[in-house]
Amino acid sequence: MTKIQLTLLTLFFFTFTFGQVSDCNCINELNDISEQIKNAKSYKVQIKGNKIIEFEKWKTEIETEIKNDSLINFFCVGYLQKYISFINDLHNQVYATQKHELIQAPNYPKSIDTNQIQNDSISGIYFAGVDKILIKRETNNTWLGITLESNSSKWEKGKIRLVIKKTKNNIFEIFEYFQNGYLFYQKDVKIENGRIHSTFWNKQNKYFFNQNHINNFTYKTINSSFDYFGIKTLNRTNSLIEEMDKFFNQNLGNLTKPNLIIDLRNNGGGSTKQAEKLLESLKNNENIIHIYIIINFKTASAAELVTLKLKEDKRTIIVGENSKGMIEYGYGNKSYSSTSSCSEFKIDLSTEQTNKKLSIYECIGIKPDYSLNNESDWIEQIININPKE
Repeated sequence: MTKIQLTLLTLFFFTFTFGQVSDCNCINELNDISEQIKNAKSYKVQIKGNKIIEFEKWKTEIETEIKNDSLINFFCVGYLQKYISFINDLHNQVYATQKHELIQAPNYPKSIDTNQIQNDSISGIYFAGVDKILIKRETNNTWLGITLESNSSKWEKGKIRLVIKKTKNNIFEIFEYFQNGYLFYQKDVKIENGRIHSTFWNKQNKYFFNQNHINNFTYKTINSSFDYFGIKTLNRTNSLIEEMDKFFNQNLGNLTKPNLIIDLRNNGGGSTKQAEKLLESLKNNENIIHIYIIINFKTASAAELVTLKLKEDKRTIIVGENSKGMIEYGYGNKSYSSTSSCSEFKIDLSTEQTNKKLSIYECIGIKPDYSLNNESDWIEQIININPKE
């Protein structure tokens, strides 16, 4: 290779590399995601005919929002998530790579005054465990959640934790930073009774809807009429298969009371095979009159499928709040996984449709037969339910 050829090759490489870096903006990431989303099973099922045109129009709307957002460098991944939310499939996910944790959270540029809270139904001080924020109205249709307190030194006072927007259809959407620094978008958000659904944020600093299971599997007697099973996960690793089999072998025979509570709060799923022994045993247990299944906004995927399977038993009563609605599609043996063009964002897409009849639950969740409020312990509320025999 001559010196001139080497110089030209070096110049080409530099120009190409620089061009790649300079082109790494949110619009280009959106263009890349719009191509990759076509690999999702749910895209192939849902985006046909007129939906193709609607999806293109939706992309144009997202492009406009990206261009008009002064904080886009901090919230780009949220807009990519919003773009793919056009497809009803929560197994399709885009999220920031590890290197962007917390760096992306912007600072609120003005002074923070908690003594002058706007008089609207949303503004106020909210809590999520150890974290505390002020939700402040910035425009007619935008509210910012500004960090006041956190046990994480990375969430300093003044960092913007979330953005709430009212859409043109008068529906709320939220861009929320989790404490670990990952940003997630939610559409069709309800804000009522001092709580932002489906999140932990609430004005009362109460968490009766939550359950931090200490163990993967829990059995206990609540009183002379109620037994309790807590199932934290349905993940099917070798160790969890062995642990659950041992748990069921030891405790299924103890279910002699007329009421059984199965707590699936915060159960993100796994495999329905993990629950097969439970389902079979309950069919043959004539002692039980009522089976109460507790679900919340973090009950998802296989845990939702198990809930519906249990619902086939006429003794079953679903209680709590709507589940996550991550149920119609799945990853099968493996998800479609990739990164965006600039390697800024990780992409996981569904590879199978579980059952098209489950579309009524996707992104909506399973609605409980009895809704439980956030004013008292959910187990106590269940005990006080008087279902018709």
